[in-house]
Amino acid sequence: MKVKVKVKTIFITATNTDVGKTYATIKIINELQKKGLKVGIFKPFETGVQGFPLDGKLLLEAAQKTNLNFHSFKLCDVVPFQYSLPAAPYVAKYGAKIDMKILKNSYKKIALASDIVLIEGAGGLMVPIEKEFYMYDLAKFFDAKILLVTHSNLGCINDTLLNLYFLKSQNIEFEWCVNIKNNEDDFKKTTLPFYKDKFGKVLTLQDNLEEIVEKLST
Repeated sequence: MKVKVKVKTIFITATNTDVGKTYATIKIINELQKKGLKVGIFKPFETGVQGFPLDGKLLLEAAQKTNLNFHSFKLCDVVPFQYSLPAAPYVAKYGAKIDMKILKNSYKKIALASDIVLIEGAGGLMVPIEKEFYMYDLAKFFDAKILLVTHSNLGCINDTLLNLYFLKSQNIEFEWCVNIKNNEDDFKKTTLPFYKDKFGKVLTLQDNLEEIVEKLST
C-alpha cells in the first residue's frame, strides 16, 4: 500500500549513517524556498535521541523559517517515532510494532501544509524498520522519489555503486549526489576520475545544489 497525495515527495537517504542527510535536506529546503515553494519536512524515525531529536529539531527550524504553515508544528509532529538507543529502528523499538496509520496521518498533515515534502530516512536504504520492512520500503510507502547522498571518502565508489545497483534493481526513481565533507582534493584524485568515466557529470551538494533541486522538483 502507498500513500497517494498530489504533493511532490522526496525521500532523502544515504549510503550509510553520518553521510550528511540532514545537511543535504536543509540545503534543499533553502534552495526550494528560493523557488517560492512551501517546504514540509518529515523524519519518521530518529534514534539515539537524548532529550529531543536533534536532527528533527534542525529540520523543523529550517522549515519554519521558510513555511509559515509550519509554525504550529511540534517535534512530535515531524518525528513521530523517537528512540533513545542509537540503532536501527527495528532494534531501537525493542519489539514494539510500528503503527503505519500514525505515519500516514503525520505525513498527510504535513502534506496539507506544504507544496513539496522532504522525508529524511534513518541510516541507509537497507536499515530495517520491521523484519521485512526497510527504509527503501518506507520511500515506496510514501510514493516518494529518492535522493541518494553518497560520501566522498576512500571506499565511496564501492558504496555508491552498490546502492545505485540496488535502486535500479528495484525500479525506484532516484537521483544521487556526493556530499564532499572532507578533503576535496583527495576526492578529485581518488574517486572523481572513475565517476566521470562511468557517469559523465557528477553532482555535488557543494557545487551543483541548484541543478540537484531542479531535478528533484520537476
